[in-house]
Amino acid sequence: MRRLVTLVFSVSVMFSILPDVALALTDEEKIAMARSAGPNFISDTATVLDETGKVLFQGSNGWTCNPGMPPKYENPMCNDAIWQKLMAALNAKKPFSTDTLGFSYMLRGDVPIDNDDPYNVDQSKGSWIKEGPHIMIVGPKGSVDKISSSFDSGEPYVMFRGTDYEHIMLQISR
Repeated sequence: MRRLVTLVFSVSVMFSILPDVALALTDEEKIAMARSAGPNFISDTATVLDETGKVLFQGSNGWTCNPGMPPKYENPMCNDAIWQKLMAALNAKKPFSTDTLGFSYMLRGDVPIDNDDPYNVDQSKGSWIKEGPHIMIVGPKGSVDKISSSFDSGEPYVMFRGTDYEHIMLQISR
C-alpha cells in the first residue's frame, strides 16, 4: 500500500511539474492512476482498463477504473456497471437510459468540459467548468428535474441537462 501511495504521489508531482508534456505511463502507473480516482474500498478490487480498453487488472467487485485519457491522464474515473454503460453510449454517441442509479468517482477531478453539451470542444461557447474531486450519479429519466444546473454554488448540480447523459455532480472540494 505504501508503494502505491508513493507511486500515485510521484505521478501527481509529474503533473504539476510538467503540465504541458505528454506522459508515457507504464501499465503499473496507469493502474495506480486509475485506482486514485476512487476510494480504496472500491478501487483496490475494481477492474482497471487502460485508455484503449485493455484490461490491466481483472477486478472482482463489478467496478471499473481507468487512468483517464492521454496525453496527461488528468481525468481518471471509477465507474459502476451502469456508469460504464453511460460512458459507452456517450463515446459512441448512442442513446442511454437506465431504470436504476449509477455511480462514478472522479476523486482527482476532471479536465475542462462544457456543462451543457458533452460534445462541445469550443471553449468560447457553452458553460465550461474544470471540476475538482467529485462523485457523479445518473438515474432514471426525470430524476434530476428539480436540481439546478448551476455549478457555481458548490451544491449538487446537473451536468448535460436534457441529454441522455444528464447526471448529478456532487463536488467534494473546490
